[in-house]
This record gives sequence, structure tokens and C-alpha cells, in this order.
Amino acid sequence: MANEPRIVKVAPGSELAQLLTGAASGPLLLEKNGEFYRLDRMEKEPENTWEGYDPEKVREAIGATAGSWADLDTDALIADLYRAREEGSRPVTKP
Repeated sequence: MANEPRIVKVAPGSELAQLLTGAASGPLLLEKNGEFYRLDRMEKEPENTWEGYDPEKVREAIGATAGSWADLDTDALIADLYRAREEGSRPVTKP
């Protein structure tokens, strides 16, 4: 897959190994030419997000919820969304 991370082996005792020891206690931000990279320690192997996936259960769930919004007034929903954006959700602060 194109999004799979590339594994790079790090030699024990190297400068990079020492840096990774620091990442074990919390995330590190690396900066190069104004670009930032986050370095985190992962627990073991990345989890398989498809483990336990059951396509039949997904089809059942879609069938059970299909049409549940049929009575929704979409024009009113859109108007409510625009109004909420204009009003904002944060309290007004005094200067």
C-alpha cells in the first residue's frame, strides 16, 4: 500500500537511537527548515483496522438505518447550520 510506513532499522548506541530513547517518554517534534515532524513511540505492531470486519453486518446496519432521515427538512437543516456558523459556538470575550 502507498500509505504504509517505511521501516528503518536503527543501530543501537547511535545518535538516532538516543533520540528515540527520548521519544519513549512522550512525543517529540523535529524541525527541519521550518517544517515539523512528529515522532511518537508506537506500541508493538500497528493494529489491523480490518480485523473482525464483517461485511454482512455492515450491510445489515446500512439496511436498518436506510431512510431514517427521509422525513428530515434539509432546507431547514442547512439554514440552521448557516445560522450556527454565524452565531459561533465560543463565548464572547471582553478585550
